Amino acid sequence: MGKARRTALITGGSGVVGRAVAEELRDHHVIALGHADTDVPEADEVHHSDLSRPLMGLDERLWHELAERVDVVVHSGALTDWGQEPARYQAINIDGTARAIDFALAACAPIHLVSTCFVRAIENHPIERLRPGNVVTPYIWSKLESERLVKESGLPHAIHRPTNIVGDSFTGASSRPQIVQQLSDWMTRGKAPYFPLHPGNLMDFVPLDVTAHAIARAVEADELDGRLFWLTYGDEAMTAEEALEIVHDHARDCGREIDRIRVVDATAPLPVALERVPPMSRRYLQVLIDTSEVTHLSGGVLPSSLGELRDRLGVPKVSDRDAYRQSLRYWSRQRTEGNEPA
Repeated sequence: MGKARRTALITGGSGVVGRAVAEELRDHHVIALGHADTDVPEADEVHHSDLSRPLMGLDERLWHELAERVDVVVHSGALTDWGQEPARYQAINIDGTARAIDFALAACAPIHLVSTCFVRAIENHPIERLRPGNVVTPYIWSKLESERLVKESGLPHAIHRPTNIVGDSFTGASSRPQIVQQLSDWMTRGKAPYFPLHPGNLMDFVPLDVTAHAIARAVEADELDGRLFWLTYGDEAMTAEEALEIVHDHARDCGREIDRIRVVDATAPLPVALERVPPMSRRYLQVLIDTSEVTHLSGGVLPSSLGELRDRLGVPKVSDRDAYRQSLRYWSRQRTEGNEPA
């Protein structure tokens, strides 16, 4: 007889990562909890949820009924937009993780937490190392606190730390554009006066399909016991010059001739002071500076588990460069065809 089909509950099931993981867990009955959207064709069933509310926003009867059925929890639900008030991250990311843990305890189910690689900047160092006002700080603080809750829960667990996500490595597709895409679109329009970067940083992007493969295979193999997976390219990641060359080529493919963007030291006086840059571009440059600082304080070159995941769990070895190119092309087509999410 074959192995019994297990039931997996995915919080954040309507999000970019949640949907991709749901599609990969083909041998599971997948229950997706979605907040803004309950149209998740990749899942077998979908329920509206709100991690900031008791019982994850489920009614008590449904909460208990799901706890009776679920065998494993993938907690990918989170507020991932940067620059929000700390209270919002507390309510959704930290308190929401506590609620996901309560559910997993009731279900006697292990939990896989989707965190972020950027907690490395503060996990062994005081958070005050980051610039006051860094837009990423409240987010990574909340994810590190979420990790702490999972580690202290007593549950069998694994923690997955992806870097910035780009689209599928073959198609470029994702359900929504991510921060890398938004910044790349700005650069493609010729709006970037320069590219600020801390010396030694690499541009670490992970394709969506690699992320989903890694998490799903770990779920299927019951990779638990507090395992920590770095879903990053590490020293295989591209340089800023390589990434900007891809941006330049994409702009040309779109019929735009833009000047080559110069990489400058984010720790030195900037060629054009931020206060002299138009407001929208100023915001994008500040995001680049802040994320560069976080990467720098994470070591510049991130740890990576992809070698191990390729060897043991069959996660495919694909090009992050090609995935980046395909992502730019995919969302360019979506905009042209009027299909980009509002």
